[in-house]
Amino acid sequence: MARIYISSSWRNVYQPILVEELRRRGHQVYDFQHPSGRNDRNVWETVCERLGLGKEYILGSLTPRDFKRILLDPEAAERFKEHFAAMQDADTCIILLPCGRSSHVEAGFMNGMGKRVFVMDTTQEVTPELMYLMFDDYFYDLGELCEAVAKPIPGVCRVCGCTENNPCEHPEHGYCWWVEPSLCSHCATIEEGGLGIKNDPKTKHCINDEGNAFKQGRAEK
Repeated sequence: MARIYISSSWRNVYQPILVEELRRRGHQVYDFQHPSGRNDRNVWETVCERLGLGKEYILGSLTPRDFKRILLDPEAAERFKEHFAAMQDADTCIILLPCGRSSHVEAGFMNGMGKRVFVMDTTQEVTPELMYLMFDDYFYDLGELCEAVAKPIPGVCRVCGCTENNPCEHPEHGYCWWVEPSLCSHCATIEEGGLGIKNDPKTKHCINDEGNAFKQGRAEK
């Protein structure tokens, strides 16, 4: 099971389809259109509407001064914090084309953090982009994308999602270690070379991970 941040545009009609399909396959997916289960709106629409700039936003005639004003709006800051936390908590990013500048910034950030980044292209006329070679793979077939997402991630436990920076802990056995590239000692059975303490009530999985978006339900399974 992967923890996925889909980076896309509000106008991309395939975004809800991809969210639903990945959840159907058992993954946890952050849906920026419905964070915390609520039906959200584009933050710029709501902020501009409240500040009396709705017409300018719709017509695409915002000035740099207007944008500076809405960028510093408290609602924009809160939305940024929510999305940024979800990016940090995810282990996989899917940049769903077509999309805009924010999506590419998000994908670049997650790539720099060492997370998997896949490009899923739903456009009919492709715009070549050399920098996509930074990412893990490029897809135009949904089935192939889902197969890639389902593969274990080295350095991320496939059972509990822990990492070296976010380990499991047991008062007697200490922190977990790798039995396989995607399986930690605290989740692995004795037969697999682990400790067999996955269900021990003393085992704390992902000890630094209690407040992330996926455990708090901001990303639905």
